[in-house]
Amino acid sequence: MSARKASPHPLGEGPGEGEMSVPRLDLAPKLKRPLQLWNPLDYLRLLYWCFFFPQALRWYVETFADPEHREATGRDLLPALRQDRVQRDLAFQGLLLVALMPLAASVSLWMLNEHINWPHIVVTMLGIVFSLEVGVLRSVAGSRASGVASSVALSVTYSAVSAVVFSMSTSAEPSFALGVMCIALGVALGVALGVAFGVTGGVTLRVVSGVAVGVAGGVVLNVMGGVAVGMASDVVDGVMLGVAGGVVGIVMALRTLDYAILALPSTWGWLREGAGRVTWLALPGMQKRLENRLARDWAAGVQNANQLLAYTLQFVPVVRAVNAALAQVPEERLLAAVGELACEPFDWNLVHFGSASLHKGIRYYATAGLIIPFFFFRQLFKRVRPELRLDIPARAACAGFWYLHVQQPVKATEAFAVVRALPGGEELCLIASALVAALEAQDPAAVGRWMEYRCPGGASLPELPEPYLRPAVVATLRRLREVAQEADVAVHAASPLMRSSAIGRAVAALTQLLADVDETCPEPERAIVRQIAEQWRDVLARAGGQIGEQVLRQPVENPYEGYSGLPVERTFVGRETTLAQLERLWAASPDAPLPPIILYGHRRMGKTSIIHHLYRHRGPETLIARTDMQDLVMADHTGQLLHGFARAIHAAAQEAGLTAGPAPGADDYTSTGAARMALNALLERLDPHMTGRRLTLAIDEYEIAEEKLERGEFDPAFLRYLRSAAQRHRWLGLLFAGRQALEDELRHYKAVFYGSAEPVRVSFLAREAALHLVRQPSDDFALEYELALAEELYRLTHGQPYLLQRLCWELVNRWNERFLKEGEKTPRTLTPADLEALLTPDFYHELFLQADYYFSGVWSEAGPDEHRLLKILASREDDASLSRTELVQETGLGPERAEEAIKDVLRHDLVVEEGDVLRLAVPLMRPWIRTLAETSEV
Repeated sequence: MSARKASPHPLGEGPGEGEMSVPRLDLAPKLKRPLQLWNPLDYLRLLYWCFFFPQALRWYVETFADPEHREATGRDLLPALRQDRVQRDLAFQGLLLVALMPLAASVSLWMLNEHINWPHIVVTMLGIVFSLEVGVLRSVAGSRASGVASSVALSVTYSAVSAVVFSMSTSAEPSFALGVMCIALGVALGVALGVAFGVTGGVTLRVVSGVAVGVAGGVVLNVMGGVAVGMASDVVDGVMLGVAGGVVGIVMALRTLDYAILALPSTWGWLREGAGRVTWLALPGMQKRLENRLARDWAAGVQNANQLLAYTLQFVPVVRAVNAALAQVPEERLLAAVGELACEPFDWNLVHFGSASLHKGIRYYATAGLIIPFFFFRQLFKRVRPELRLDIPARAACAGFWYLHVQQPVKATEAFAVVRALPGGEELCLIASALVAALEAQDPAAVGRWMEYRCPGGASLPELPEPYLRPAVVATLRRLREVAQEADVAVHAASPLMRSSAIGRAVAALTQLLADVDETCPEPERAIVRQIAEQWRDVLARAGGQIGEQVLRQPVENPYEGYSGLPVERTFVGRETTLAQLERLWAASPDAPLPPIILYGHRRMGKTSIIHHLYRHRGPETLIARTDMQDLVMADHTGQLLHGFARAIHAAAQEAGLTAGPAPGADDYTSTGAARMALNALLERLDPHMTGRRLTLAIDEYEIAEEKLERGEFDPAFLRYLRSAAQRHRWLGLLFAGRQALEDELRHYKAVFYGSAEPVRVSFLAREAALHLVRQPSDDFALEYELALAEELYRLTHGQPYLLQRLCWELVNRWNERFLKEGEKTPRTLTPADLEALLTPDFYHELFLQADYYFSGVWSEAGPDEHRLLKILASREDDASLSRTELVQETGLGPERAEEAIKDVLRHDLVVEEGDVLRLAVPLMRPWIRTLAETSEV
């Protein structure tokens, strides 16, 4: 059966009680816009709210006011009024009502032919406005917890009641007027204080205190008025007037007339809708009805209880109903029910009095509102203070959540220990005790040990069984545990850089936790978690500063791993476009074979690093079978070559957990024919396991195989065999990686693979990627490059990754040598002067020896005509360039041969054309070519 629509009345609709579903109350006002200054109806609405729906003022501010200023009180109130138009307009409307109501009351009496003392009215009106303004200013100056909503409700109510009686007093005799004025003050005080407490909402029980103080003040002022009247006329009349005023004050303060509306016939039910909003007397049947709703649907019942607390003053029946319902909840569901109750309740006293005595609480808060001048009264006041009880599971559970709310996790641990045997009890004990242990961690070592925290005699966080009672809290504690793991690394790591990096990650994680804790961690644990995160962040930040000082006292770890020519991992940057291109080529339809890929570029340009990256960062559906022709250089025939391919495919399949059978044996690959049959068998065994997967055979340094083909050591037909295998097994892809010469062979590959071979060029790093590689090779790099130095390194290398990392590696090594000599005073910023000091003839000689593989490989890509052209460009000074016409003239090759040579060097990335001029792509090639020319090795 579908749930019926929720009734706006606190008690709901009578016939609905028989339904199985529980309606969810929605008692909030239905206003969909802010109040308007020039709308007379909005002033009537505000007046109605102040007298009959004071909680609407709190709702209005929470709904429409600026979130940054909704909670503004005290000294923050004036800045909030300046910056928040909604609250400023509300204050202005309240002030206008306060000023106009005495005048409106007097005009109404004058129209009824009553004699009005107009000067008295004016003075009275100004006095009320002045006194309320002074009260607001005192509230601001004294930082009292009085917001705009409470101030408006108090002001308007006090002014309205006082205005009527003051107006009546102007036509009476002087003695009688004095008595009536005193009565008015008492009545207004009782009503206004009660309304103000109704607005605050979150302290609903303390309304009782407001009633007591208001009624007491009203009686005192009424007696004063009666005595004054008696002194002026007749004692009996004065006493009668005082008694009458006291009765009126009590009736007004308790809103007895509003309560009496419930006695009206059901046809007048529309008058009952707001009765519970302004009276503190328990409405008939409310407690029983709420008990029934909680019994049928606990979550909906709790939501209804919160609505009643937010928009009525029926605190006592709500508390009694919740406690009665908790007593009927089975033990296996008790902790979940209390957890639902403690999930952001409107008034936390609802949870508090699930454990403490409600009767003592009422006496306590009523007594707290009175002045107690004598010592023995204060002792009595302490004795009636309600204490939390742990005698039964329901009370213990409520006490545990209350203690978490008031940030006393030690007492919460004691309370949850009572219910530890219930479902979810072990989890609550672990949460509370873990929070205690986290608060006690005052140094990085203690924070690190917290990751191993175990509830005394119970489980640790990773051992908690699912489903969780408080899943969001458990997830938050797991985040704290990750921080503790980083702190443990920072404590025990030998390298200062590792320790500093771990501290940095921990502080970043805590900062993120603090940023989203309001969304990720529920109440009541949220405030304690925030305190822990702030405390740990301070502790770790201080430790990070100490570790940072240690880092500054040690040489720098050199992060440039590409200087050796081996594949890079940490410094792999700038190849996003190439990787995306490969993914597009491999994202083929399952029914179409994967196209063979020719990955080409100069030596040391990063082709092997790309294959390495694909292997390290592939998804579970992607298998990379890597082979390097350097490892197969000793292969004597095609069978041994195919055996190497088979071993790579088998290893990739095994690593992915696929059933590939026994490892390929050399005996099955003694000839080309046998090798083809053995490799076919391997691919067929993999076929059933490759649905949704792909496997790419990546053949690096393929130019070695080309050389063996030219010498006749390999059968040229093996390429056609690989093509047919890839067509039979659509999940098999081929990638040939080699130097720039492969581009020249592309026509051959297109012919072999029927035009489906796709070339992917690997060239220089872009400027942005090169600068990033230079200045931030790792997150914990402890040196800084001036931008001018980074730009010069890029100019010298044109973004060639091997040469770029080689120069940076040398710069860091030279800096470390200086540090060992000069110590901590060594500047940690590298400048162009450091590069200038590095680029000496001796350095060039050493560089050309160590990097000869790169320079010789690039040089070998060009022919004699191209060599002549390169030597001409190298003979120029640094940054010098030539136009095409000048270059053609100086080569002496003739226009056609010179243009062909220019086309080749541009295609092979040896020369770049910028506008109308040509220059060497890599300026570092210039001294190498000059040295080569001087030794006559060209």
